[in-house]
Amino acid sequence: MSWDNLKGLARDWILAIAVVLALWFLWMQFLAPQPKSSGPAPDFALADLSGEEVRLSELEDVVVLNFWFTSCPPCRHEIPELSAFHTAHPDVPIFGVSIDRMPTPKLAAISKKLGINYPVLHDANSKVAAEYGVSLFPTTVVIHDGKIATVRMGEVNRRSLEAMVASVH
Repeated sequence: MSWDNLKGLARDWILAIAVVLALWFLWMQFLAPQPKSSGPAPDFALADLSGEEVRLSELEDVVVLNFWFTSCPPCRHEIPELSAFHTAHPDVPIFGVSIDRMPTPKLAAISKKLGINYPVLHDANSKVAAEYGVSLFPTTVVIHDGKIATVRMGEVNRRSLEAMVASVH
């Protein structure tokens, strides 16, 4: 294969990748279902990784839900930021809501390996994620007094999460 053929092939691949990325971006911005962004927060009861049930309606004031799954690179990337937030703000309940379809003990082992220091709830059938309209991961929802206060699709960092929480006080 000649150098000109290789350059042409590389150009074609770059163009194809650019088109796919542009289509994905347009879909995410304009066509993808958007998460529920206001109104009452759908109540749920999910087990944490130790088997204890957590019911949203039993939590007060501000609650942070971070919808994620273990093989999602952006989800994994933001875990240290969520852990830093949890360490700095232990009074604000934050829950990782995992949609992984794996046994809970395996999810617990992976969560520990990833350095998660906040509770993880197992939404193995994605029912809660669907009730919140989550289709992009990660998505973070801040709930205040039982109502959805703010939502962010995509990664958050400690500062952006602090700003989201501060905006409801």
